[in-house]
Amino acid sequence: MIAGLAGMYIHLMRSTPTYMAGTQVVIDTRQERISPVEEVVSNLAVNNSVVAGEVETIRSNVLIGRVVDRLALVDNPAFDPRLDRGEGWLSRIGRLISGGEPFHIRAAAMPPDALRAMVVQRVQRDMRVTQVGVSYVIRITYENPDPLLARDIANALAEAYVGSLLDNKRDATLRVNTWLSERLVELSAQVETADAAVVAFRTEMVAKTGGSEEVTGQLMAELNSKMVATQAERADAEVRSDQVSYLLERGGTTAVADMVTSPLLETLHRQRSELAAQQAELGSTLGRRHPEMVRITAQIGDIDRSIEAEVRRQIEALQVNVSIARNREQALAAQIAVVSDRLDQIAHASVRLDQLLRTAEATRLVYENFLSRFKETSAQGDFQSPEAQIIEKANLPTAPSSPRVGFSMMIAAVASLSFGIVAAFGRSALRDPVRTADDLREATHLPTLAALPHIARTRGGPTWLERELSGVAPTAFMEGIRSVRARLLEEPEFTRPRVVMVTSSLSGEGKSSICHALIRSLSDVGRKVTLIDMDLRRSDSIRTLGLDENGPDLIDIMSGRKPVASLLSGGMEFSAMLGADILVPRQRSDRAADLISRPEMAEVIGLLRQRYDVVIVNAPPVLNLADTLLLAKHTDATLLVAQSGRTPMRVLRQMLMRLTDAGVPVLGTVLTQVRRHHAAARDVYGYNY
Repeated sequence: MIAGLAGMYIHLMRSTPTYMAGTQVVIDTRQERISPVEEVVSNLAVNNSVVAGEVETIRSNVLIGRVVDRLALVDNPAFDPRLDRGEGWLSRIGRLISGGEPFHIRAAAMPPDALRAMVVQRVQRDMRVTQVGVSYVIRITYENPDPLLARDIANALAEAYVGSLLDNKRDATLRVNTWLSERLVELSAQVETADAAVVAFRTEMVAKTGGSEEVTGQLMAELNSKMVATQAERADAEVRSDQVSYLLERGGTTAVADMVTSPLLETLHRQRSELAAQQAELGSTLGRRHPEMVRITAQIGDIDRSIEAEVRRQIEALQVNVSIARNREQALAAQIAVVSDRLDQIAHASVRLDQLLRTAEATRLVYENFLSRFKETSAQGDFQSPEAQIIEKANLPTAPSSPRVGFSMMIAAVASLSFGIVAAFGRSALRDPVRTADDLREATHLPTLAALPHIARTRGGPTWLERELSGVAPTAFMEGIRSVRARLLEEPEFTRPRVVMVTSSLSGEGKSSICHALIRSLSDVGRKVTLIDMDLRRSDSIRTLGLDENGPDLIDIMSGRKPVASLLSGGMEFSAMLGADILVPRQRSDRAADLISRPEMAEVIGLLRQRYDVVIVNAPPVLNLADTLLLAKHTDATLLVAQSGRTPMRVLRQMLMRLTDAGVPVLGTVLTQVRRHHAAARDVYGYNY
């Protein structure tokens, strides 16, 4: 934790203070309406997705590029990549390995577009664009060591965004006006072509049919009317002619006189009536032969003949009228047939004419719509309003925004503490160490003979082991050793183990200290005991027990340089600290397994078994070495040692599996170095009898 706080403090002291300036824009769809004309670019249907899209628009390199160009940031000393700003030691090492030139030298050779792109990326890295809550407000902030530059860039970003919205509308309107103008020229030509096609077809149709459809229709109606009248006249004339012919055949001209009229007949009938009246008047006075009577009779006869001649002439006239009516009817029928054919031709031509008319009308309608839209968009081009406005300008920051010393130190403290706790728990969880005697029993399924406390080492004076073995005051450590001793001695004499091997899974778990303390404890109760240190690779008995460097050497006997029988004549060494004879190596050997496999090993153990009640063998760790398994062949029982909070349960299981597979009898386990904060402390530090 202290290291984390110190590192954070050093980092804060070396960090360059930066200033943050912020501005805000709001997306506003309330537009000014001069006319009810629909705009080319519709207003935004504002929602959270749209606001998120506008946020990304502000962060785009296109918009930032406009700001870079407007403020000439490529040539600004704060951004110019071509200036030498120094380089960190990591960058320098990487450059030296790759053999490249410093960055500012390489930047000087880059094209302007590449330099501009790097400055744009730099601005993108230092800017923040966020939506304010769930509103339509977007906040734009920029952070830079120069407060004036931070303010100018933040305001320039907001202005560039609002300006881009306005430019987009204007550009869209201009593109639409240009397209409409070109389209209107095409449509105008199409309208003229369509109208010309209609006129040409009508002219051709009139030339072919002899008139228009309307005139021909009127002519047809007139001919039909005349036809009806002619047919009526012809029928009337035929009826009168047939009646007159019938009466003429039956009664002569006299029978038909009443049916035939004419001005001459009327005059003749009046003259005859006058003469008949005169004849009747004179006949009463004059005789038939009277000249006057003869004259009148002659005149009446002449009138009758004239009447008959006139009647016959009228009858002939009736017959002539019938022929004329029939001829007229036939002529009208012929004209009607001609006009009917003409109408058929006009009807067929009208289908094509209607198509041409509809095409011309549709083309004209499209042209009028485009012309109206062109006038509307032309009017819009002079007045456009953006859909966003700046509601807060960035002010000149007066205090640095980072580093935040107090907050950073607090975060560093919390993070360091959390990391320490997590690391401790993680280390413990990954290793899964033995913490209590119950854990040890669960891992080995063996009895735990004792749990020994951790004893702090002191500088100067006797060592901790000397203090514990002195017996001046009772201690928890020695009480635990006595528990182990009791377990060794509780067996009957004939089954009691004589040679006991003490080993562990890893080095540094306290097996040597247990061997020394157990020797002293057995010696205190009058047992004749000895210690043989078989950790030939890393023995520390000489240093721990304060032995002379030139004493008897176990390696000489194991290698055959000295006979085993020499142990009977001064080959053993007495330790005043332990109060017992000991046999230790005074040199290290990497061939420990080979030495243990020699016959001398069995001879040494056999000799010591005969001379001592108990032989304690300090064996090396079990894992990764064959020494212990070879030693186990010469021992009666094995005592396993595990360190509290360090020895993983997995390692314990592996160690026990190796011993079990080799057929090694294990007496029990001992838990060592239990600290006061360990879970097993309640089983150790409760001794206060």
